[in-house]
Amino acid sequence: MPPASAAPKPCERCKNPNAPYDLRNGPACRDCFVEYVEDKAGRRLGAVGRDTRPPGRPGPRRYLAGLSFGPSSTVMMQLLDSCARFYQSKKSSPAFEPLAVHVDTDLSRAADQKDGPAQRLLSKYRERFPNISFECVHLSKICAVKTLDWSALGRPDVNGPAAGDHVGRLRDFFDSLPSVTSRADILRLFVRHILLDTALERSYTALLLGHSTSALAALTFAEVANGRGFAVPWQINDGPFAVCTHDSRPAPAGRKDVRRVQMPVYYPLRELFKNEIKLYLDLVPSLKELMPEDNSTAGNVVSHKDLSITEVMERYFDAVDGPQSGIVANVVRTTGKLDRAASGSFCLMCGMTLDEQGDSRWAGELGDDVDACHVTSRAARLCYGCKRSIDG
Repeated sequence: MPPASAAPKPCERCKNPNAPYDLRNGPACRDCFVEYVEDKAGRRLGAVGRDTRPPGRPGPRRYLAGLSFGPSSTVMMQLLDSCARFYQSKKSSPAFEPLAVHVDTDLSRAADQKDGPAQRLLSKYRERFPNISFECVHLSKICAVKTLDWSALGRPDVNGPAAGDHVGRLRDFFDSLPSVTSRADILRLFVRHILLDTALERSYTALLLGHSTSALAALTFAEVANGRGFAVPWQINDGPFAVCTHDSRPAPAGRKDVRRVQMPVYYPLRELFKNEIKLYLDLVPSLKELMPEDNSTAGNVVSHKDLSITEVMERYFDAVDGPQSGIVANVVRTTGKLDRAASGSFCLMCGMTLDEQGDSRWAGELGDDVDACHVTSRAARLCYGCKRSIDG
């Protein structure tokens, strides 16, 4: 006789017999699964408050959060809105002031267009999260940020005096990049620059990014593959991040004044896997409605020649996220144990600390094609990864 089928196991937390969901290799009911995700993210946000609390009388918690409209950043909006509502109910607590900024990367239209797809979607987020302030910033703002010195990069034409033509110049700049990987790499760095510059300009307490454990693991592998492995601890770990700001006014001897300031960067969802976040969205219909339809055909990809390294890494970790989640978590935990070594010099493109000897070894082993590199890029202080992204 065939063995009798095992009876379904109850929820490990509340013993509810209806526990159809798998939560870290154990059964869970709907309420316990939702509570687990919210508690995990809430504790990380509480750690941000403790780490960034000013001495003496605590001031308002002013957080700037990046919003990509993806699953992780949407869940982060839910977390921030709940925390803001909680602090508003406690009259004696310091104010909680979250600002969510979406960077519109559409270069096919003018920067001042107010009725684009990003603005329309952002209006839905405003309705769903009334306790958060929302802004939409066009990618062309990168031409005016103080955290990037275009002239030192040999591209002074990008942020020239013709402000109305920033979108066209930026589009030409991306067209000049050598590969899909280069364009994806530089685009991610530009979005990060804009968020950091906005947080510094408005004196926010910390910058919050919605990367999950899976996203941080994919970013780790992508950065190593892109030749920026030395900077991985600075990009993946929580804590203060050194930002170089370049004054547009020339300093004595014709040089620009460069200052280094600290901006705390945190990932409140760093202890949650991507598949857990997606299931959480399915269990909260009001959040699921905000998500655009996923028309991707990731499972039917035959050739990766048109994918960037970042996309390849994201697809890989999507595939192992469920059955091999321990491997995904170990990537991030191991990265968290690496020291943030500082060399005193910073890359003018990505802003990461330079590994001068390591960059030289990379170039020596792979070979430097002098004819393929612009003189201005070779003279500028760029890390190996940014040199390759710009010049190939």
